[in-house]
Amino acid sequence: MHSIRWADLQYVLAVANEGSLSAAARSLGVNHSTVLRRLNAFEYRHKLQVFHKLPTGYKLTVEGRQLLDSALSIESTVKSLERRMFGQEMKLEGTLRLTTTDSLLRFVLAKHLAVFHRLYPRIQLELNVTPRRLELSDLEADVAIRPTQSLPENLKGIKLCDMAFGVYGTPKYISSLKGKHPLRSAHWLEMSQGSASHLISTFIPEEQVVLKADSFEPLLMAAEQHIGLAYLPCFVGESSEKLQRVDLKVEHDQTGLWMMTHIDLENSAKVKAFFEFMETELKSDQNVWRTLAI
Repeated sequence: MHSIRWADLQYVLAVANEGSLSAAARSLGVNHSTVLRRLNAFEYRHKLQVFHKLPTGYKLTVEGRQLLDSALSIESTVKSLERRMFGQEMKLEGTLRLTTTDSLLRFVLAKHLAVFHRLYPRIQLELNVTPRRLELSDLEADVAIRPTQSLPENLKGIKLCDMAFGVYGTPKYISSLKGKHPLRSAHWLEMSQGSASHLISTFIPEEQVVLKADSFEPLLMAAEQHIGLAYLPCFVGESSEKLQRVDLKVEHDQTGLWMMTHIDLENSAKVKAFFEFMETELKSDQNVWRTLAI
């Protein structure tokens, strides 16, 4: 009987999660042939068929499903151990992975990250800029700065502020409405996900929504081209010299801007240094604060 290697199980998990060799290879950052070779070697070594190779993809066998259930338990244990080890790291050097949105990075965070780099030159910042909420529990990132209405219970965080929103359009487009009420006559630009998307869908008919995007920056650019009105965070809308705010009150549950990390990482020296620095910097940045917070 051969012992199972965790490195081999990672390939099995990737294929099971992604459903194909090519997708698994992309998720692991390796090539297609490497995944196939490791998978074949695993099945040969353990005399076990893990997958049915179908034209539509890779489907787990009964034995493969049992193996996967055990592998998922192992994966959870390994990731928990990795988080704890990282959380106990007391050196102000190495990689710190930050996830945020493109708008926050461009309009709010970039200049502060530059100062952080000068203060802590041995900490390498690794940015993942995406509208998708990365799982801090799965070590996809160490720190997240993003809007959310509540903090998940397995995370530790600081609420930096409540974000102000407004309706924005170009003077040319606003004047084209000729006194008509924007809720009944304007074209609208909408987020394809999130609370802002839900808000628009509750008071704007679908036929008035002419463009959707997964982040605020494309909406900003579309509004600047006179396509329609956009419901934007004020720090985004006020950044544009081409847009003006429409005098239109919209009821909106407050969305907080949070900085968060997993509870196992809160004692990491790098995470603590970043939290302390960024909280101080953002709360003293009056230029941003006027349009960021309510």
